[in-house]
Amino acid sequence: MTNKISSEQAVEHAWKYFELHSNQRITMFNYFLFIVVGLGTAIGVSMQSSITFAYIGIFLSIFLSVSSFFFWKLDQRTSFLIKQSEEVFKKLERNSSIDIGIFCNEENNLIKANEKKNFFSKIMTYGSIFRATFLVMGIIGIMGVLVFSLIIAKEISFESNSKVDNTPICKK
Repeated sequence: MTNKISSEQAVEHAWKYFELHSNQRITMFNYFLFIVVGLGTAIGVSMQSSITFAYIGIFLSIFLSVSSFFFWKLDQRTSFLIKQSEEVFKKLERNSSIDIGIFCNEENNLIKANEKKNFFSKIMTYGSIFRATFLVMGIIGIMGVLVFSLIIAKEISFESNSKVDNTPICKK
C-alpha cells in the first residue's frame, strides 16, 4: 500500500513549515533587538562611569559582537529552512492548473520593482535588513572594545574633571 499525499495535504504541510520558521525568524530578531537595547544601555552607562567600569564595557562590547555573530548564523539557518518550503510552493505552483505565481514570480517581480529606484527607495528583503543590522551591531561592538581600551589606557575620557561648588551663596 502506498501512502501518497494529496496536493492539498502538501500545501498544508509546506505552509505550516513555512509559517513555523518565518515566525521563528521574526521572534529571534525581536530577541536580538531586546538584547541589543539592553547591551547598548549598559555600554552607554559604563562609558559615562568611572574607569573601573571600562573593563565591564569591554566585556559588554565583546558580548554585543559575539551575539551579533551568533544571531546572524541562526538567521542563516532559519532563512535556509524558509527557502526549503518556498521551493515546495514553487513546485506546487508550477504543477497547478491555476497560474498563481506568488512564489515562482517573487524574485523577478522584486527585481522589476527595484529597477529604476535609488538605494533609499528600493524594496529590501528581510534577510538583507537583518544582515545589515547584525553587521552594524557587530561593528559597534568592536568599536566599543577599542573605545574602552583607550579609556583604560587613559588616552580618552568621558568623565568631567570640574567639581561643582555646592556651597550656598549668602547675600549680605
